[in-house]
Amino acid sequence: MTRQMLACMIVVVALGFTSAFAQQRTYTSKTMGKHSDEVLGVFVNDANTMVATCSLDETIKLWSLPDGKELKTLTGHVAQVNNISFSGDDKLLASASNDRTIRVWDVNTGSQLQVLRGHTAEVIGVYYSPVDNSDIIASTSFDKTIKLWDAKLGIELKTLRGHTMQTNNIAYSYDGRFIASCSDDRTIMIWSTDLAKKDAIMTLLGHAAPVLTVLYSFDSKYLASADQDGVIKIWAMPSGELVRSINAHTDLVQDVAWAEDNRKLVSGSPDKTVKLWDVETGQNHMTTNVGVEVWSLDVTSNAGIIVIGCADGSVRMLIETRSETGRPNSRGK
Repeated sequence: MTRQMLACMIVVVALGFTSAFAQQRTYTSKTMGKHSDEVLGVFVNDANTMVATCSLDETIKLWSLPDGKELKTLTGHVAQVNNISFSGDDKLLASASNDRTIRVWDVNTGSQLQVLRGHTAEVIGVYYSPVDNSDIIASTSFDKTIKLWDAKLGIELKTLRGHTMQTNNIAYSYDGRFIASCSDDRTIMIWSTDLAKKDAIMTLLGHAAPVLTVLYSFDSKYLASADQDGVIKIWAMPSGELVRSINAHTDLVQDVAWAEDNRKLVSGSPDKTVKLWDVETGQNHMTTNVGVEVWSLDVTSNAGIIVIGCADGSVRMLIETRSETGRPNSRGK
């Protein structure tokens, strides 16, 4: 082997090592506060200034970011609160509960503005349309249906049927064109947001276990889904082509969150870990064992802060201490 060849090999290895090192992300943990029971939902607002959490204790809490200070507690539900979603302008919050209602809250005052009734079983998923100034909320329920609501008027707009078992979660595409729902029937259904259309556009097949959550990337080009076996799948949208499957966790995956670069995805599981993935390569760039079952999470835009909801009632932040370039990471979109 010539000296020139050896030198080239050393440079390639060094570059590979640098690339692998640069991809690693390091986080420190901080406990923000606690609910009195398991935390089932986490949602960071669009401005990265606030996070909402909901719990088995029937309450919703609002916290400031990045300091993690508790701001207020919202009460009104009479059963566990399963999920929450901020409106596109961050002024309103929708919540879904086992009391079979969706409730709409004024974020600034904490007052309850609407109680939406119509589901005949527990309401599991809720998601505000991300379209500017939209008042439409989508919800899913163990009654196997998806419903769309006008949150301002407090009325049901339409019901979507197609799943054969309970529906678990729901998400809007950020271009406002589609809704994705997932179910214990192991399918994901894609629906048009056109109120005149009631049939699913397509059904995505590929999961071998109940699908627990779905979430669109911010550019609406990908859909992430996760199931009871701990598997995450990435789908190209709107074609519905399966582009990647990740054996992510040793227990179910209840929640995932995209970073705004549409490449990084964070997942959490009752296996007590939070993981960060590069969806283009399937590589894991961070695994943190938080020592307690994780039921829910969300992230700030660049994934510099990961907020997690835990089985012991705690709300915790994982705060990035080193960025992909090895420098301290700044927060913000």
